[in-house]
Amino acid sequence: GGRGIGSAENFAALESVAKELGATVSASRAAVDAGFISHDRQVGQTGKTVRPDIYFACGISGAIQHVAGMKESGILISINSDPNAPINDIADYVITGSVEEVVPKMIQYYKQHSK
Repeated sequence: GGRGIGSAENFAALESVAKELGATVSASRAAVDAGFISHDRQVGQTGKTVRPDIYFACGISGAIQHVAGMKESGILISINSDPNAPINDIADYVITGSVEEVVPKMIQYYKQHSK
């Protein structure tokens, strides 16, 4: 998640979704600097490098420093209210909308269609 997530509470919501899916939540430097999540979860040049099969970029602007830490991920799905966010230029899929709007719908769909 990035600064576009908006709050530590919204990161907590992402954590609950991730737990249900067996995934991990990480963050951009901007989100860490805003105090939304701890530094040990930072991805980028000054953080960790990750290579998940699927990377959901929720509220991530696409700063080059963050992209450096996740560019070798498999499928990149951007969820962003800004249709012109730089992350969208490298994403395999782009969902335009707020995280608060999109993520609950994705969870509902997942629950209805998973075994």
